[in-house]
Amino acid sequence: MVHPFTFSPTAHGRGLKSAAMNPLTDDAPPEADSDAGAAPAISEEALARLREWIDRGLLPELIPTRQARSLRTALAMIEAGRALLMTRSLEDLSVEMVCQRAGTTVGAFYGRFESKHAFFITMQRLQTARSRETLAGFTQRHEVDHADLDALCEEMVELTVSTFRSNLGVLRASLQHSKEGMWELFKQSGDRYRSVLVAKLAPHLKHLPVKERELRVLFAYQAMAGTLVHAVLNDPGPLKLEDAALNQELVRMVKSYLTAPRKTRRRPAP
Repeated sequence: MVHPFTFSPTAHGRGLKSAAMNPLTDDAPPEADSDAGAAPAISEEALARLREWIDRGLLPELIPTRQARSLRTALAMIEAGRALLMTRSLEDLSVEMVCQRAGTTVGAFYGRFESKHAFFITMQRLQTARSRETLAGFTQRHEVDHADLDALCEEMVELTVSTFRSNLGVLRASLQHSKEGMWELFKQSGDRYRSVLVAKLAPHLKHLPVKERELRVLFAYQAMAGTLVHAVLNDPGPLKLEDAALNQELVRMVKSYLTAPRKTRRRPAP
C-alpha cells in the first residue's frame, strides 16, 4: 500500500497547463471529470482573503509570500488538489496530477509546500477558514433576525450539507486517515459549529428542562453529521449526498427530534 503522503514515482515530472477553479467559491463541488481544462482567472478578492488568512496565521504550512503571482499559483494548486480528490484517493493523488491541472510545475509546488502532507493540511485549513466565515455570518444573521426553529433547522442542514458536497474529496480523505490525526482540524471546526448551534437552538426547546436542551441539540447534529459521513464513506442509499431530497429529509429528522417530547409515552398494558 502506498503511504498517503508519499508521491508516486511518476510525480516528479513537469506539469502541463490545466484548470484552476476559483478556490474561494463553495457554491458547487469542483468539476473533476478530467485533469485538464480552461483555467479561469482568480479574483482579487480571493487573493485578498488568502493574504488575510496568511497574516492571521491560519495557513502555517503554506510557505509565506506576498507576491500576487505566487498566491495565484498556490490557490490554483490547492483547488486542483481539491478537484482531483473528488474522484481519487489521497494515495493516488500525485504532484504531477496537481501541477498538470493547475498549469504549473513541480518546482513551483515545492516552492510553496514542503511536502504532500503540508499541501493536504493547507487544503483542510483553507476549508476551515471558509467555515469560520460562514459560521460568523450564520451567527450574525440570527442575532438580527431572531429566526424561528424552522428557519434555524433549515439553515443548519443547508450549511452542513453544502460543506460536505463542496468538499467531498478532502473530507473523505480526512475521514479515511482519521487514525493518523487527519480529522482533527475538522473536528475542531465542528466543535465551534456545535457551540453556536446550542446557543441558537436551545432557547427554542421550551418543552425541555434547560439542563436537557444542550444534549438534544448536540445529538441532533450528531445524527445529521453521522448520516453525511456514512454517505461520504459508504454511499449506502437510499439517498445519495448529491440528492436534493437529502436536505428535506434531514430537516424533517432534525426538527422531529428537537421537538420530540421529553419522554416516550408507554402504552398501557392490555
